[in-house]
Amino acid sequence: MGEDKDNNNHHKELKDEELKIEDKNYHKLTKNELGLKLKEKEELIKKMEEKLKEAEELARKKDSLAQDYLEHLKRLQADFENYKKREEKKKKEFLEFANEGLLSNLLGVVDNLERALQATEGECNIEAIREGINHILREFHSVLSKEGVKPIEAKGHKFDPYQHEAVMTVETEDYPAETVVEELRKGYYFKSKVLRPAMVKVAVPLSQESKKEEEEKPEKEENKQQ
Repeated sequence: MGEDKDNNNHHKELKDEELKIEDKNYHKLTKNELGLKLKEKEELIKKMEEKLKEAEELARKKDSLAQDYLEHLKRLQADFENYKKREEKKKKEFLEFANEGLLSNLLGVVDNLERALQATEGECNIEAIREGINHILREFHSVLSKEGVKPIEAKGHKFDPYQHEAVMTVETEDYPAETVVEELRKGYYFKSKVLRPAMVKVAVPLSQESKKEEEEKPEKEENKQQ
């Protein structure tokens, strides 16, 4: 009986020892698994840190590039503002001195007029004075022609409202209707633009009353002669 008890106790001790070993192996396996898990997480964290660094570096580069673009844009804007100022200054100077050459040429005409005026003092020869005035007028037209100012052809041409200004009409059979019969004031072009229209008289057909008068004229003249 005492031997059975000893056997039981020994069996129990063996069982407890086996449980301890199993428990120890269980915990050991769990630690390995935990180690593997921790290692995987550490690698994942490391990869995430690397990606974060790459993102930060890319953001820094983009920010630097954006800053460069901004600085370049500011320089372009400043250059454009300076260009506008230079062009405005050139335009102002051009408008101020655009007629400098014309005025200089006109001063030559003024000089000739003054000399002609002095030359007419005590001059009784009208033809000489007339020739002097014509010479100055030719010189003046030459100056205008060089500047692109030329006369508009009017007399004998068909009336054109863009080139002619009709101030009178004349009933006549000598010219076709709407033909300029007389130029009262010259018109001029400035290059391709009408600077001043010519002031003209324009032909219109004879009215019935005028036609009757024209027909009666020979009869009236005959009566006068009788």
